[in-house]
Amino acid sequence: MSQPHYFTNSAADPKVEESYLAETGWAETTHHTLMTQPNPPLQLQQREPSHRSAVDGGVGEAVNAAGARDGEEDAGTASEEAVGGGGVTGGLLVVEGDESDAESDGAVGEGGDGDADKAEHAVLKHCDRRRESEVSIVGFVRRAAKARLPPAVSGLFLYFVGFLGKKASEETLLQEPLLNASSNLTSNGRESNKSSVGGIGAPCSNASIFSILTFSWMGRLIGTGYKKALDLDNVPQLDGVDSVKGVFQIFRTKLAESDSGSDSKITTIKLVKAVIFTTWKEILITALLALVYAFASYVGPYLIDTFVQYLNGHQTFENEGLALVSAFFIAKVVECLSQRHWAFMLQKAGIRARAVLVAMIYKKGLTISGQSKKGHTSGEIINFMSVDTERVADSSWYMHDPWLVILQVGLALVILYKNLGVASIAALVATVLVMLVNVSIGRFQEKFQEKLMASKDKRMKATSEMLRNMRILKLQAWEMKFLSKVIDLRNTEEGWLRKYMYTAAMTTFVFWGAPTFVSVITFEACLLLGIPLESGKILSALATFRILQLPIYCLPETISMMIQTKVSLDRIASFLRLDDLPHDVLEKLPRGSSDIAIEIIDGNFSWDMSSPNPTLKDINIKVSRGMRVAVCGTVGSGKSSLLSCILGEVPKISGTVKLCGTKAYVAQSPWIQSGKIEENILFGDETDRERYEKVLEACSLKKDLEILSFGDQTVIGERGINLSGGQKQRIQIARTIYQDADIYLFDDPFSAVDAHTSSHLFKASTDQSAEDLNIPFQVGSFAFSMIQLLGIIAVMSQQYYIPSARELARLVGVCKAPVIQHFAETISGSTTIRSFDQEPRFKELSMKLIDAHSRPKFYSAAAMEWLCFRLDVLSSITFAFSLVFLISMPTGAIDPSVAGLAVTYGLNLNMLQVSVIWNLCNLKNKIISVERIFQYTSIQSESPLVIEENRPGSQWPSDGDVHIQDLQVRYAPNMPLVLRGLMCTFPAGMKTGIVGRTGSGKSTLIQTLFGIVEPAAGQILIDGIVISSIGLHDLRSRLSIIPQDPTMFEGTVRSNLDPLEAHTDEQIWEALDKCQLGDEVRKKEGKLDSAVTENGENWSMGQRQLVCLGRVLLKKSKVLVLDEATASVDTATDNLIQQTLKQHFTDCTVLTIAHRITSVVDSDMVLLLDHGLIEEFDSPTKLLENKSSSFAKLVAEYSTRSNSNFKKSANS
Repeated sequence: MSQPHYFTNSAADPKVEESYLAETGWAETTHHTLMTQPNPPLQLQQREPSHRSAVDGGVGEAVNAAGARDGEEDAGTASEEAVGGGGVTGGLLVVEGDESDAESDGAVGEGGDGDADKAEHAVLKHCDRRRESEVSIVGFVRRAAKARLPPAVSGLFLYFVGFLGKKASEETLLQEPLLNASSNLTSNGRESNKSSVGGIGAPCSNASIFSILTFSWMGRLIGTGYKKALDLDNVPQLDGVDSVKGVFQIFRTKLAESDSGSDSKITTIKLVKAVIFTTWKEILITALLALVYAFASYVGPYLIDTFVQYLNGHQTFENEGLALVSAFFIAKVVECLSQRHWAFMLQKAGIRARAVLVAMIYKKGLTISGQSKKGHTSGEIINFMSVDTERVADSSWYMHDPWLVILQVGLALVILYKNLGVASIAALVATVLVMLVNVSIGRFQEKFQEKLMASKDKRMKATSEMLRNMRILKLQAWEMKFLSKVIDLRNTEEGWLRKYMYTAAMTTFVFWGAPTFVSVITFEACLLLGIPLESGKILSALATFRILQLPIYCLPETISMMIQTKVSLDRIASFLRLDDLPHDVLEKLPRGSSDIAIEIIDGNFSWDMSSPNPTLKDINIKVSRGMRVAVCGTVGSGKSSLLSCILGEVPKISGTVKLCGTKAYVAQSPWIQSGKIEENILFGDETDRERYEKVLEACSLKKDLEILSFGDQTVIGERGINLSGGQKQRIQIARTIYQDADIYLFDDPFSAVDAHTSSHLFKASTDQSAEDLNIPFQVGSFAFSMIQLLGIIAVMSQQYYIPSARELARLVGVCKAPVIQHFAETISGSTTIRSFDQEPRFKELSMKLIDAHSRPKFYSAAAMEWLCFRLDVLSSITFAFSLVFLISMPTGAIDPSVAGLAVTYGLNLNMLQVSVIWNLCNLKNKIISVERIFQYTSIQSESPLVIEENRPGSQWPSDGDVHIQDLQVRYAPNMPLVLRGLMCTFPAGMKTGIVGRTGSGKSTLIQTLFGIVEPAAGQILIDGIVISSIGLHDLRSRLSIIPQDPTMFEGTVRSNLDPLEAHTDEQIWEALDKCQLGDEVRKKEGKLDSAVTENGENWSMGQRQLVCLGRVLLKKSKVLVLDEATASVDTATDNLIQQTLKQHFTDCTVLTIAHRITSVVDSDMVLLLDHGLIEEFDSPTKLLENKSSSFAKLVAEYSTRSNSNFKKSANS
């Protein structure tokens, strides 16, 4: 049997380290972007643009926090039988950070010292059984790393169906499906089996010509939506030509033809060409339809003069009246058909364009290099998919506007010249003036919109950071400081919003005043030129001016949208040009072709190829099959980089890297997908039940699954938010062990911690955007429409239409969230995905999610056209009957001028009907944003921050005496107790270590101490004051904590150490020197004002933990809590923290949740918890003397794995 190979680069004692590494003790520890869209142009109320529902992308399933807790039972023992594979045995190559990473507490909820050990030994035994043919690398490294409304049946009687009955049930606010976000998507975004495998076929693919022309193929879906709430299973599948699979290959082929197959050569022009070639049929057909629509829309104004002349008795041929009525009616029907199908096909083109761009961005996200990724935050990358692609899709509405405006103005001038002669020049001048005014206002509006969006981005970035780190803010009592920052940013945003809305009001004024202005100028010119103003000519001109209203209004918006689209395409093209991972880093050899599993010869690697200093240089390593190798070193020595080199993630300057066989990888920070636990472990593999059960047993997961209500079918929230850190780590290890790999790579899996994110951020931000912009717009538009037309038709039709529209709008949002979430998960776990060679599976899943999002968007658009077509036909029939009535009246019975006026306004009947329905339905959809914000504000809040009548003194706590009386804690009323009657005292100045296995209640005790969790019974007293009787801010601000997950915020060194601005520079420098960061900060150009990037990523994990130490040094509280504070640092940093604490907190009460046993044995007292009860509470010396004590057994277990010298140092 091959002996383990150790590559040691560590400041620790080599003998201790070698002994420790031989057993490999591990340490276990613990995302709608805001999508902001522009308001739909008023012009599109006639075209019926996709109403950008406030729920678009904003509805996802809420994570049940109660189910997020660790179990209350011991995680159980690991199976002594390892998981075999393929009848071969294997070894382990260990990449280790330092010798003392042994014990763990199981992460965020409750920690578990023993489970980490069991998981560790499970992996070791698994690898031992594969020793002769496989290699595993375990790295313990300390560093951070427009839409519309829906369908129904054909026939005019449907407009009156609202009178025939009412839906059986009315949903209350909190029962509203939109608010509850129920859907047939699992939380990982996948469709249910029914819809993803079978589902309803595309109804339009087999529809008759009549059905296609009238959108009657949508009737079944709208009828279903009227009877019950729609879910994704009810929404038909897309036709093959509309599916992303059907168009992406065309798009990729056209793009490859332009860029010679290289992403680095992609330009905006090439991207536009590829999109155009992908949707060229729709573009061509819609251009023809737009042309037909333009001519048909001017038939009415052209014929009004003739019609008035006919009513005056000037009949030129027999049955001229019927001929005129027929011409009016046919023109309106042609206008209706062309407009509805023009609008629908433009939306289809937009949906296709968005789908292929999203797929392309996703594909790029899987291959982008680490260095390229560092230049963009995750939020920026997600914005490419959520904002920029949506903007490109929205631009399809404006595709034909530039040339169509010219045509419409030209046709209007022809009609005006026919009626008014040279006075039409005055109309042209007036039109140009109005356009210039509108363009000027549009420029201001665009400027204000840019400022508004920039301020919104700043606010959302701050809000995202605050919510992501809310637990830390609460523990540090910084909530109000960060809240005031967000409020200041919101006030700035409101200032720009106010200016934007003022300019929007001015634009609306120009829109409604343009016809009057142009009419006055034109008719004044007629009077000055002596041109007679006959009633027919005047009415014809007025109707023409009314049609000119839309192009005048929309021109600046069209220009603005084109500019915004170009910016978005530039951003997407720029992202697609980023460097991919180099393909020549690894030389992959077939499995079994060599006895050498890993070989690096004269390797030089650098994350930044432009840097003169390589990250790793002159690396020569040869690892045979069956070897276990530990790579050691201090913080920043290159351990993780070496592991990344073997993964092929680091660009190679020179040398050779050979890899024989397949590989599996565990990242330092747990990477868990949203979805079932079983899916996370299988990771795309077929289920081998026997092997699966062995993996669960080996990774000590069976007890955890027994505690969870649905076992391994439990759905994990976003980034594993409803799991403890220990559970996430063990799931990640189980995923790796389940793979039949030849090389296993583990990167310090029990040390890294994932920050928690808030899944409702995207929803809440979208709701706020709707409240700011869309809702006022809809209210105003609806009011104008109602003033012009009674809403009876709206009432008749909307009761049948709204239920389906509402549900389809909900599904658009529900189905968008998984696309963004899946992309975010892929970006964060791209290394893991590539290491398992899972790129094809993830691309396939992304295609399904994109289609799942496109389906409700497609049918929502078709549903709106279904409704608008019927309204148009109804108005056309009404208009035709009115004309027949007029021509049937005896001559002289009605004034021809009045009749002509009626015809003039009758021409706009369809537009007014559609406007009423569109605004009413859209308003009902968007008002949901207000309902949802109200729902969020109705969620029960924690206790008050300040209780004025019961505030502690300024010196409290002066001693730090902590007394716990019969403390009982549960996380929710229906959940079992986590702490079951604790009774103990931590005397002032005493150092107490708290230990226990997973689920024992250690972290719960600390969270209760800080008021994060309220006790079900009992109380905690600090210096005689019951902490529940005072405000949370008063409590938390008087306590100090060094958390397990070292958190830094974007800003400066100063703002991270002293966000409340309560200390002088001298005090800050003193704290930095005490925690050994002073020299490091002095080297930086900005000193205390040196920049800290998002999540503190430009600082190492150890440095971040030292910053946390600096915070408590500044705060100088009498009670200090160490929540596994050294879990993510190496031994040197650990020793530094321990020495600093001993020196500066001698008179403080210190509570330490143990991560390393060495941290506990130096304590005055040790509190050992088990199942929420105190099992032992005594001095470590006495507990160690009692060989049968649980603490003594825990130390003995550690010592056996570590070194016999450990017990000597502990006793001393």
